[in-house]
Amino acid sequence: MNLSESIPNSQVIQKAQEYLYHYLGWKIDLEGAMSAVKIGRVCAELGYEQPDKCFELLDKIQNNPKVIQTFAREFSVGESYFFRDTRFFDHLEHEILPRIIAKNERTLSIWSVGCSRGEELYSVAMVIRNMIPDIDHWNYYFLGTDVNPDGIGQAKKGIYNKWSLRQIPQSYREMFQQEGELYQLSSAILKMAYFQYHNISSDAILPKPPDGDGFDLVLVNNILIYFESQKAKAAVEKLFSAVKEGGWLATTATEYGMGLFSLPHSITVPDSFMIQKSSIWDTQNISSSMELQEPEMADPFKHEQSSDQQTESIQPVPPIENPQIYYHNALLMLDHGEPEKAKVLLRRSLYLDKNMVMPYIVLGNLLKQEGKTEAGIKQIHHAKMLLAKMDPYTEVELADGIRANDLLALLNSIKGGKGE
Repeated sequence: MNLSESIPNSQVIQKAQEYLYHYLGWKIDLEGAMSAVKIGRVCAELGYEQPDKCFELLDKIQNNPKVIQTFAREFSVGESYFFRDTRFFDHLEHEILPRIIAKNERTLSIWSVGCSRGEELYSVAMVIRNMIPDIDHWNYYFLGTDVNPDGIGQAKKGIYNKWSLRQIPQSYREMFQQEGELYQLSSAILKMAYFQYHNISSDAILPKPPDGDGFDLVLVNNILIYFESQKAKAAVEKLFSAVKEGGWLATTATEYGMGLFSLPHSITVPDSFMIQKSSIWDTQNISSSMELQEPEMADPFKHEQSSDQQTESIQPVPPIENPQIYYHNALLMLDHGEPEKAKVLLRRSLYLDKNMVMPYIVLGNLLKQEGKTEAGIKQIHHAKMLLAKMDPYTEVELADGIRANDLLALLNSIKGGKGE
């Protein structure tokens, strides 16, 4: 076989991008040598040496589970670890789970969407077992789903390397047994979780707990960032329908900043990015925590600018102000349907700290959604320059535990992300 026949041409790359978009919801740029290698591996696993012949087959079989899983195996990002976002777990343990437990009669249901190798769901299970020592006498259902069959297989085994445990609290390390260079999760935690394949983008039927009701908590952490905005919004609406009344949908600051969570009949807890499907009981109990955090400043909107190009044009403000508070309040403004105010707050946070990555990304996405593509790309380009200067293994501030090199790779892979 001629070597050139095994290299995917531009038409094959385009078809691969279209397949990922239609059947997984992912809008990924597949230019580059590594993507070509991955496309070649997909075709080889499906029994084809020549990529063009392989994609002639895909035009015919289309929505085939084996093909979708093969693509997911090659193109999904499996980077995760235990207790990835400490702030999330703090809110979960001290605010959300106590509310759920208080109104449930010894029942509890949780769904981790895009569970990867299970670290997130197992972390939640550890917290719950610590909070509820007699959890084995409860009716609970903890489900993890993913499109990557390899990740599901690893999750079921519960065997991890030292890197996956790098942020686990010391009190939970006793739940692992070291075996050489690997760590086996205890059977007490393993038996608490179930794992299965599910494609949130194309599967019409959603998982349900055995009682047929919705979930108390649905975790959507770092999966929507791969989706095109309309696909992402559709996924959020679908997932929110799987939450029972009074239950919760938990996401990350990164995804919350994409403006996808303008959901009817919902309440967002400040600084936690947890959205509740409102009920009378929970509205009364959470109302006291629904105020925006107040920076020590005058009206944050009095210097609102019309230009979408510069952050420097904002008037000087007292140095006591906290840029992170502005960032979190901007996300809350997005939830309240106030994108213009969100943009003002994002620019204010960047005025105070021009080295913050996430405000550039959120502002860029907002501008692109408004049709101001050039201005949006400029903001994201700022974020990429900052990421390129960072230690690649440093976790990016406010980015839910994502490392600099992973976030940079993600921004480069998003369709249109190289157009600056």
